[in-house]
Amino acid sequence: MKSPFIQAEQPQQLEFKVEENFKCPIYISHKPEWVKDLDKASDPIIKRVRQDWQKKVKDKKDPTKRMPNSLHSELLWQYPEFKDIANLILQQSWNILHWQGYNLTNRIPMLTELWVQEFPEEGGFHDIHEHGNNHISGFYFLKCSEKTSHPVFHDPRPGKKMTYLPMRDLNKVSYGTSQVHYKVKPGQFIFFNSYMPHAYIHHQGKDKFRFIHFNMQAVIDPDKSSKSEVK
Repeated sequence: MKSPFIQAEQPQQLEFKVEENFKCPIYISHKPEWVKDLDKASDPIIKRVRQDWQKKVKDKKDPTKRMPNSLHSELLWQYPEFKDIANLILQQSWNILHWQGYNLTNRIPMLTELWVQEFPEEGGFHDIHEHGNNHISGFYFLKCSEKTSHPVFHDPRPGKKMTYLPMRDLNKVSYGTSQVHYKVKPGQFIFFNSYMPHAYIHHQGKDKFRFIHFNMQAVIDPDKSSKSEVK
């Protein structure tokens, strides 16, 4: 019996109508006029975080005896210098969810996290992760170059991971691509759905790498919610 996997001598070709479903959009924008002021406002925050870690290393309170993968600040909305970017993030994240077709009735936008990060010169990175219990996440870049780290987005579909196949051309983005690298520049915004797995490649410390990271959630409005809301 012939194997069903052997092609016929003259295989018939089907004509397909391609329908692209379950897309994963990433939104890119630029606002370079904010870089100078926000970077300046971040300087004393990052300086204090760095000094705290250096003290832990010196006092041997840090068991690794080295700088962390990322110098990570507290929540920034407590500082007036970050009020405008916080408001813009809320509005743009809300717009994205609306564009994507979500029913936002009886919901309001809430900024759950807003912090600044800088990768230390000793080297830094972020392993692949998602931001659970949020809807929109993103970055605003303050210090970066072609010599610094950059974000990498991974395919969020678990079924694809279970049926892995190697790609013919890793430099080309196609239907089978498992990860996409984004080269960034100061003043660049990236917004994405929080379910998107992402990471940052290892930072070599040749140039400064600093960015603001944020998460937003569309929460139920306690003043307008009702039991009849469609989940």
